[in-house]
Amino acid sequence: MTWSFKLAIAADCVGILVAVFFLISDFFKQSSSSNGPLTLMVVAMSAWVGLCFYLHSIGKTGLATTLAWIPAFPLLGYGLMLLAFIIFGKSGTFR
Repeated sequence: MTWSFKLAIAADCVGILVAVFFLISDFFKQSSSSNGPLTLMVVAMSAWVGLCFYLHSIGKTGLATTLAWIPAFPLLGYGLMLLAFIIFGKSGTFR
């Protein structure tokens, strides 16, 4: 597996784990009764990652890597933005 494929799949899996965390925490807090769309997105993203692994295993590595990067690119951008907010704070200066 190439580093690009591994990085994209890791970002996708982290996104799935964060969504599962929100599903479980909402279930225990009983704060939301409608988690249908989030559940559907977790299932869809899991199927997407499974499709990428399948394509990679049959030798279509370029297509698998490209498909893995489609959801990974915005997820990594969002994660970097959150990291910047944590590091620099709301004022935009380093603490």
